[in-house]
Amino acid sequence: MMKMFQTKITILLRYLSFAAFSLLITHTAMAKTEQIILKQDLGLGEEAIIFNTKKGEVILNYYALPEKVAQQIDQFKKGQCLEIQSKHGFYNDTGDGQYIQSIRPCKTKSSLARPKVTQ
Repeated sequence: MMKMFQTKITILLRYLSFAAFSLLITHTAMAKTEQIILKQDLGLGEEAIIFNTKKGEVILNYYALPEKVAQQIDQFKKGQCLEIQSKHGFYNDTGDGQYIQSIRPCKTKSSLARPKVTQ
């Protein structure tokens, strides 16, 4: 009887450990990906990068951005769709851009994905 109780406790502890570990991993690894449309060309100041979007203006500190993100900054143009991945969200970021993980043009659907039928 005691052996069966210990086995059940051991199994329960394994499940709880796995659940806690999974929650920790998903919470730290999850990033929020958002798509924005630029209303104007990307504004570049001495230390600032200005994103004028349809939802409002976001000003980031160029020097607060991680190096790999700063290298991704190109001359984005008015009307361009950008995909921004960040820890807290592009519009909710509180660190002047330090939590932004990537900025790149939106992915477009390839014409290769649609079969062309010719007669």
